Amino acid sequence: MLKQSKKVFVLLMAVVVCFSSVKLSMAAKAPSISAKTLTLKVGESKKLKVKNAKKVKWKSKNKEIATVSKKGVVKALKEGSVKIIAKTNKKTLSCKVTVTSAEVKVSPAPAATKAPEKTAAPTVAPTSTPSTEPAVVPTENPFPNNPPTQVVWPLGMKSGLEDDFNKYFKLDMTEYDRKKGTKLGSMNTISYYSEVVGADRECFVFLPPGYDETVEYPVIYMIHGFGCTGGQWVNMNIRSYFSTMIGRGEVPPFIAVIPSVVPKDGIQDKTTSAEKIQAYTMFEEEFTKDLEPYIIENYSVSTKPENTGICGLSMGGAEALTIGFDLKSHFNYIGAFSGAPTADASKLDISDWDFAPKMVMICIGDKDMVEGSLNYHNALTENGVEHIWYLYPGGEHSDPVWKNAIINFVRYSLGDMELS
Repeated sequence: MLKQSKKVFVLLMAVVVCFSSVKLSMAAKAPSISAKTLTLKVGESKKLKVKNAKKVKWKSKNKEIATVSKKGVVKALKEGSVKIIAKTNKKTLSCKVTVTSAEVKVSPAPAATKAPEKTAAPTVAPTSTPSTEPAVVPTENPFPNNPPTQVVWPLGMKSGLEDDFNKYFKLDMTEYDRKKGTKLGSMNTISYYSEVVGADRECFVFLPPGYDETVEYPVIYMIHGFGCTGGQWVNMNIRSYFSTMIGRGEVPPFIAVIPSVVPKDGIQDKTTSAEKIQAYTMFEEEFTKDLEPYIIENYSVSTKPENTGICGLSMGGAEALTIGFDLKSHFNYIGAFSGAPTADASKLDISDWDFAPKMVMICIGDKDMVEGSLNYHNALTENGVEHIWYLYPGGEHSDPVWKNAIINFVRYSLGDMELS
């Protein structure tokens, strides 16, 4: 009888232990969110994750302050606080997101001092005719640590000379055509829905050869000219140019995103200029709320400002400047090629950014409407923003200028090129 009682006791204990283990196992596998609180600056993005859950539905309680994608990427849009909800089959989780201003006041730069000499590369004597104007001594960089690789085109140098073009920017375009054995990246035509416009939008995405979803790539957004679509860039053979640059190690693999900034119903014979202009005036909001979140959700792009660039040609160049400087501390590379004179030059200032962009590039053909680009160059100079400004000799408002510009833009922004 005693032995039988012992057996029953042991059996009961086994059941208790087994039941406890199940409870512990269930507790260990309960869904959990990667962060219960999060602080982002306007324009920043951060991906939330839910562990131990196969299906998660994300929702923002206030989309004006921050949105959240299907994959949990939170995009900060406006100052305030908002609750991000993650629903699983078993549990509802939340993260409180606080959005702060992107503006960070920077103390005035110290008194002018002579810039330290670089010893890594030999100094090359200028081939252009020396200017009679007194040289401008660069002030100490108020952003000494970010980024450390900033491209410096000395403000005291007379920009726009043909000698400068031949020395720094002239290219043999045949060298960028695809060579035998070069692996081509892909150029994909996609569609994303824009709540701002209220329609599906066309976009082209260049993916580098050997694209790997586990790698976070730098990303450059490229805006086309007035009355065109993103196909304007695509038809310039940029797939071959970018693949060749990546293939020979001139730049690291990167992703290029080329939206079509057009009216809601596309470009038709009846489309007026006013409708085309409106598409550009709406694009900053469309970019912030629709395009960039879509790209971050669906492609393996870095969300860090230091790996993000924007550029454009003609009207797209003016728009790239507008977005690039409106979204403070968002882009590390900004370029305007033959930029239309429609951007507000007074905004070309980084005194309230929290880092200095690695590169700002302004270029145009010397037979084009030079005044607009010259105004941008002068405004950047007056505001102490390091930048490149160059003229393309004999260049008009045409493809040869823009092909040269996009290759130089990528070389100097993503590569290790130095202007010395």
